[in-house]
Amino acid sequence: MELNKIYNEDCLKTMESLRDIDCVLTSPPYNTSRKSGKLEDSSIRYETFNDTRTDEEYMDWTCGIFNAFDKCLKKNGCVLYNLSYSSENVALMWKTVNAVMVRTPFTIADSIIWKKQSAIPNNRTPNKLTRICEFVFIFCRKTEFDSFLCYKEIESRCPSGQPNYKNYFNFIEAPNNDENCPIHKATYSTMLCRKLMLLYTKEGDTIYDPFMGTGTTAIACIREKRNYVGSELSSRYVDWAEKRIKCERQQLTLF
Repeated sequence: MELNKIYNEDCLKTMESLRDIDCVLTSPPYNTSRKSGKLEDSSIRYETFNDTRTDEEYMDWTCGIFNAFDKCLKKNGCVLYNLSYSSENVALMWKTVNAVMVRTPFTIADSIIWKKQSAIPNNRTPNKLTRICEFVFIFCRKTEFDSFLCYKEIESRCPSGQPNYKNYFNFIEAPNNDENCPIHKATYSTMLCRKLMLLYTKEGDTIYDPFMGTGTTAIACIREKRNYVGSELSSRYVDWAEKRIKCERQQLTLF
C-alpha cells in the first residue's frame, strides 16, 4: 500500500491490503440527509454515497468498517471518529456507538466535544436546541483500553518516578471547515484534525482516513509531518483533494 495517496474506491477495498496504520482519523457520513425517495435527490450531502439508510443498515455498515479497522490498525492504535446526529433522529448516533462496542473488537475509551465557530441553520423546532457542538469518539480495542497510545506531555515526576501529566480537557474549539467547497457540502476542519493528531499521534506516524472527501485529513498530516492514506468514492472529491495537496506542498516549498 502506497503512503501519501488517496485511493478512489470503497474503504473496505482499500483495507483489504492496508496494514500497520498508527491511527484512524475520520468524519464519516452521519446518515442525516433528508429522504425523498430518490438517491439523486435525497443524498444531497455526498456525490456518490447514500446518506439515507435505515438505522439497521447504517449500524451494519459502520460495524463492518470497524471490523476492518481491526485488521489494519497497529497494536495500541486508536480510532478518532467524529460523529453527530440529526434533529429528526437523535438516537442513531448513540445506537451506532453501542453497536460498535457490542459487535466489534472496539470500545469507547474517551470522548471529545468539538465546539464549532458557527451553527447554521438554527434549529426551528419548539423543543430542541441549535447544535454548535459535535462529538469525537476515541475508540480503542477492548484489550488495549489501558495501553492505547496518547501523547500527553509530562510536566513533572513524583519522587517515585511516577509522571504528572499536563492537564488536557476533552473540549476542542475549531472552525467548522476550511472553506466553502462548491462540490462538497460537509467538509471537515484541518485545525480540528491537527489538534487531534498532536494528542494521539507523533511525527512520522501513518494516519488513515476512510472517508477522505476533499482532503482535509491529508492537509493536516502534511502540516504536522505525518503520513496519510485515504479512501474516497467520489472521483471529483479526489481530484479536488489532490489539487489542495499540490498547493499545500508548493506552499511548504516556498516557505
